Amino acid sequence: MNRNLGTAVFLVALSISVSQAQDIPESADRSLNIGFGNSGISFGNSVRHNGLRFNWSDRSIEEINGFNVTFWKPADNLSGTINGLSLGVVAPGAETINGLSVGGVAVIGKSSINGVSVGGLAVVSSGSVTGLNVGGLAIVGGSSVSGLNFGGLAVVSSGAIAGINFGGLAVVGKSEVTGLNFGGLAVVTEGSMSGLNYGGLAIVARGDLSGINFGGLAVVSEGTVAGINFGGLAVVGLGGIKGISFGSLGIVSKNNIAGLNVTVGDLRNDKPEDDMSIKGINIAGYRIRAKKIAGFSVGLIMTRAEYTRGVVIGGYNRAEGSHSGISIGIFNHATELFGIQLGLLNYAENNPKFFRMLPFLNFHF
Repeated sequence: MNRNLGTAVFLVALSISVSQAQDIPESADRSLNIGFGNSGISFGNSVRHNGLRFNWSDRSIEEINGFNVTFWKPADNLSGTINGLSLGVVAPGAETINGLSVGGVAVIGKSSINGVSVGGLAVVSSGSVTGLNVGGLAIVGGSSVSGLNFGGLAVVSSGAIAGINFGGLAVVGKSEVTGLNFGGLAVVTEGSMSGLNYGGLAIVARGDLSGINFGGLAVVSEGTVAGINFGGLAVVGLGGIKGISFGSLGIVSKNNIAGLNVTVGDLRNDKPEDDMSIKGINIAGYRIRAKKIAGFSVGLIMTRAEYTRGVVIGGYNRAEGSHSGISIGIFNHATELFGIQLGLLNYAENNPKFFRMLPFLNFHF
């Protein structure tokens, strides 16, 4: 008796659901629902549903909560919100996706993707991507990417990138990049970059660059480079360099350089005619060149500036204006000397005529 009553209730509920689905216009909800209201099990394009839902291709959805399974990509412009577990054989997609999302090809969001997302090829949003995201080829965010992101080839954002990001080839942002970023070839941004950054070939920022940065070939910024920076060939900070920098062939700036700087090649300021300086502990296998050099400086072949101050060591040390301190080299030259010169030949133009050029030792106080 009870079994027959339960069967009758189920059939009535099913018939009501089917009749409701048949009465809805083609442009809206077309589904077979088992349950009550918008809850239960749904087969088809239910635009609002709570529970378990199966659909071939989503169209004009409003809100789906629960476990959503689709077999094809969305049929029209992305709409609505999916909350919960979203599984797509090809690509689950919506205006906003929250929760755990897995797509055989991709996970697609229009405004945002939040939570844990795995796309066989990509996780893509015209807006933001937030959370833990894995894309076989790429993670792409139209406005921002944040969280923990793994892109087989790249992590790309038209806005900011923040968090921990791994791009097999590159991490590329058009705005601020912060956090820990690894690019097999490069980490690149049109804005500023800060944190711990590794680029197999290069680290490149149009804005300021700070933190710990390693570029297999170069670390380059159109702004200021600050922190600890290693460039396999060069460190270039057009807006200035400060901190600790290692560049095998060169460390170059059009502004001030300060800190600990070591290169086998050339340490220089590219605008020596301006009032720019190199300060700190500076070691160059070839040359140190600036308007002003101060601190402890070793230019194995040459150290040249208009004004030098501190300890200067090199094959040829030339202060075209004045030198204050100690100069040690094969040939030391100062237009005005206020200190000591030690070398094979030492020239101090402000000394009396017969004491201007002396071997081994020259001084003026």
